[in-house]
Amino acid sequence: MRQSYLEQMRPKATHQKVLALRKQCGLDFFKKYSSQFVSSFCPACDNDGPVVLEKFGFEHKKCGKCNTTWCSQRPTEELLTEYYSNWEATKYWTQLLVETDVNRKMLQYNPRVLSLVNLLKKDSAFSPKKAVDLGAGSGAFALSLKEATFFDEVIAVDLNLECHEVCKKNGLSSIQGSIEDLEQNSVDFLTMNDMIEHLFDPKKFLKQCHAALTTGGYLSIACPNGEGFDFKIMKDQTVNLTPPEHLNYFNPFSIELLLESVGFESVSITTPGMLDTQIVTREVLENQLDLSHDQYLEHLLLNTDEATVANFQEFLKQNCLSSHMLVFAKKI
Repeated sequence: MRQSYLEQMRPKATHQKVLALRKQCGLDFFKKYSSQFVSSFCPACDNDGPVVLEKFGFEHKKCGKCNTTWCSQRPTEELLTEYYSNWEATKYWTQLLVETDVNRKMLQYNPRVLSLVNLLKKDSAFSPKKAVDLGAGSGAFALSLKEATFFDEVIAVDLNLECHEVCKKNGLSSIQGSIEDLEQNSVDFLTMNDMIEHLFDPKKFLKQCHAALTTGGYLSIACPNGEGFDFKIMKDQTVNLTPPEHLNYFNPFSIELLLESVGFESVSITTPGMLDTQIVTREVLENQLDLSHDQYLEHLLLNTDEATVANFQEFLKQNCLSSHMLVFAKKI
């Protein structure tokens, strides 16, 4: 029972194949292209910090000012386009998203949309005309937005042709493209789920989001929390650390700094994750994650009842300690 939610969102056999492909593709991509990588500073505040870990050859630094972790020697935008277009790990991940659409929509996206709509309704001046989901993937989140019947128009936007076709097949208005394909001051609500961690230049992208939004429009970002539970416990073994796909690991403090620097006001930053304890427990039981150095946590996760573990997960959620972060901001 404790593993059921995780199994519905990330079926073990399929997810293990994704992880194996990401590792092999990451190692091969680094070997082939690392001489063309470029140095980068903190994507939140442009400061620097020490190297704190390495994975698949990719070095990661931690900012001395805001605690953002980032891939410091990173592929150029052209190399990232080549990776997402041609490497098997990304294609198989798209397949996993399609396979788990129904579960993710029911368990994760529908509740998230309800929460976001309730936040938007608090602003009596907000006009819910057009919502756009950037990096829409298979369109499950855009469908949740559409079915909420709050917006006059919902559009799914994704660079991937296969995703674009799936979105159209599911009855969505769809654009094969990115933020550059949206007119300025044309969108009332922008959403991006599990996307900002992939971007070569998050600040540039958020400036473009700001330009696309109408005055008083809102932006929603779902992304990993680099100061969250599974990052702290699993370190470089966390499944969230997957270069060259994931490059940026913000936290509640640093994402707010970044948003303010490009003209947004943070309205709400929460960590509503539900999988932290299940992810770590599965890694301990099946992949030899060693928790012997923390016998209290090992006992909590492996030897207590489901209600106790659920209470601990709720504690992580309520105190911004989950590794899944949801950000809600307003254009000012």
